[in-house]
Amino acid sequence: MKKQYEIAGKVMGFFDSFKGSRPAIDNARILIVRSRTMKTIPIDQMEDKLLEIGNELGGVEIPATSDKIEEILKSGDKHIKESEITAGEIDNKGFSRMKNELESMGLVVAYKVFELPSFDVIIAIWEDKNNLPPLYVEVTVSEREDKND
Repeated sequence: MKKQYEIAGKVMGFFDSFKGSRPAIDNARILIVRSRTMKTIPIDQMEDKLLEIGNELGGVEIPATSDKIEEILKSGDKHIKESEITAGEIDNKGFSRMKNELESMGLVVAYKVFELPSFDVIIAIWEDKNNLPPLYVEVTVSEREDKND
């Protein structure tokens, strides 16, 4: 099994969202999996749950304000373009923009970026602000450009 699948599988299992999960993009260097579950997470625990799964993966959190985020997004964009799917330019404010758009629809959004020895992992979760199901989960596992760090 590819390591990317193993990482994504751990995330989906952690959030009990494995059933019905499906890859949005899957190539040799990047895997993006989306899913949902009827279980919810109390809104005040969303950040903690993301940190918990990041720790279980052995990842080091990259702060949302870090310049590394832009590098990670550029690398992921490059990997996406290597697939057969045509993707437009991805900007470094994409997470903030997505979060704001989902929040304007009455959803609460949390995401974290983690560095693993060979991969960058982005995990985003969102759910209704009234803590109603479903909980949506998206994980991106992208091969790191600088695997020696």
